Amino acid sequence: MGGFNLKSLGISENERDYSAIMESVANIHSAAPQLTWPKGLTLEKNLVDLAWHQKEFEAQRSFAWIIEDGSAEYLGCAYVYPSIDGSRSADVAWWWRHGYRAQHDDFENLFLGWLKSEEWPDLEYRKITK
Repeated sequence: MGGFNLKSLGISENERDYSAIMESVANIHSAAPQLTWPKGLTLEKNLVDLAWHQKEFEAQRSFAWIIEDGSAEYLGCAYVYPSIDGSRSADVAWWWRHGYRAQHDDFENLFLGWLKSEEWPDLEYRKITK
């Protein structure tokens, strides 16, 4: 397995992101059962969410990426929310698009390793590999 690419999540990805979310509701709820999202999500509401993610990323307050494979296949999304109260370094989460769960362990090891490395938070470094 070669690795994963992280692409900043923004408004230009609205249709692609919305489609992946809607086909992956069960995966999202299994990863985070406490969430009610994406219940009631529409394409227009998703655009608002993506605009927020994009603005937060640009301000370097929080980070959201599309997880892609080497051929730019949309595998899921990853999020990093740095702590604002200083009690911990960050909250980290991700979800997988329906049908791509098998790659979870590889991604988890690579992603968490990248976040712990000296390369983080170099946001230009987006390919994470073994």
